[in-house]
Amino acid sequence: MTRPMLTEDLEALPGRMEECWDEPSVPGDVLRAARDELQGAWFSAAGRREAELLISGNRFTMRFTDGDIYMGVFDLNPAARPRMMDMHIDEGPARHKGKIARCIYEVEKGTLRWCAASPGRNERLTGFPAEDAAECLHLTFRREPR
Repeated sequence: MTRPMLTEDLEALPGRMEECWDEPSVPGDVLRAARDELQGAWFSAAGRREAELLISGNRFTMRFTDGDIYMGVFDLNPAARPRMMDMHIDEGPARHKGKIARCIYEVEKGTLRWCAASPGRNERLTGFPAEDAAECLHLTFRREPR
């Protein structure tokens, strides 16, 4: 037999119905493991721009050989397919500073495949395009040589 709903039961419910519709959050250990596998220095091995990507904690620095440098923090969703990364650009070229680059990525056997839409665009790629695609930046990185 079920009991009737009490006032304290109603108070425990979310304040707005849309709070009930959110996707379940990624468990902390899964998120931590995904962030851990990205830590360190990555060097571009393929793609239309040469770059170094340095990751420490949830901070990133992307340095392109043409001189552009981007710095900021990132959020991950490793449960998505492909995996998702939002890079919040705190420092960088004026046209991108303060914007978010919505990215997809995958890590496999010491290789990071990463693709970002133009900073400030709300649309996220749903799959990896060709490395020379003009509408995004698609790079393949390898770990720092030892």
